[in-house]
Amino acid sequence: MNKTLSTFFLLAALGCMNSVVFAAELLEVKPVVAGSVVSIEISADIAMTYTFYKVPGQARAVVDIAEADPEKVEPLIVVNKGAVSSISVDKAQISGIVVSRIIFNLVAESDISVSASPDRKLLTVTFGGTAVSATKPESKPELKPEPKPVPQPELVAKVEVPAAITAAPPAVAAQEEDPLGLDEPTAKSSLPLAVTAAAVPAAVGAGIPSAPSETRVPKLEPVVPVSFTPVRNSALMIKEITTGSTYIDIRTNQSVADYKAMVISGPDRLVIDIAGGKISQKAKTVAINKFGITKARIGISPKNIRIVLDSSKVGFPAHTISSTDEGLRINFK
Repeated sequence: MNKTLSTFFLLAALGCMNSVVFAAELLEVKPVVAGSVVSIEISADIAMTYTFYKVPGQARAVVDIAEADPEKVEPLIVVNKGAVSSISVDKAQISGIVVSRIIFNLVAESDISVSASPDRKLLTVTFGGTAVSATKPESKPELKPEPKPVPQPELVAKVEVPAAITAAPPAVAAQEEDPLGLDEPTAKSSLPLAVTAAAVPAAVGAGIPSAPSETRVPKLEPVVPVSFTPVRNSALMIKEITTGSTYIDIRTNQSVADYKAMVISGPDRLVIDIAGGKISQKAKTVAINKFGITKARIGISPKNIRIVLDSSKVGFPAHTISSTDEGLRINFK
């Protein structure tokens, strides 16, 4: 009798442990597009316990669902709609509790909000309140005060000028020089300088400007533009993924200076993130079928390209990663 009761309690305890580790199972992470607005629906088989937050200083937000298994959900979902560029789904542990971590890679830093259905089997994630505005505020025209009228100085004395002088054209203000010498030379005054000096009395001549002297501007040779070599596009992209006898090559259009790699279980896969200032890449899948690897999946986010290698075995094969002149090489032992 005591042995039977002990066995019963042991089975009950194991059942409780399994229910804690896998209390919920994610069924689907689905983008819903309505015009230019996109929301994300997350569904599970039972009620979910969750938390959400945005990553400070980054265009990224996170939803953590406690005691949930994300095995049935695609690990990388490319969206490129509205505020969402792509979605990564991984398994993590927080204080010994297994959680499904859903990371949203955004176009710009935004606030995140999550609403749940009454039974908490469906979560709806939306984004808004962009912290860094993509458009400049409309500038208002600057109001300048109207200029006040300048009082004209009173004439102290009226000077009689001979008719020969009044017929002469007034002194011309200084004009902008023609740098290429394309304008015609300034016409000479029809009044000779000798007549001008003789017709004006000495007392009056001091107050009348003299005729402008003629100056010629030398012609300048046209400038021939210097030819230059156009700069190549520096946007990062994956040219191809190839295999050798003991390795897999990820060939890029430029050397890889910054990358991160990690092995994730359930299912087993290798994830490589290559950082780049500019990204020029489309999501696609490449068949491998070698070294226990079934395929390579390429996805994008605003600041990096993600390559996921799916393993067909339990436990990802032993490997090392090294940089080459054409990208990265994954060597298998």
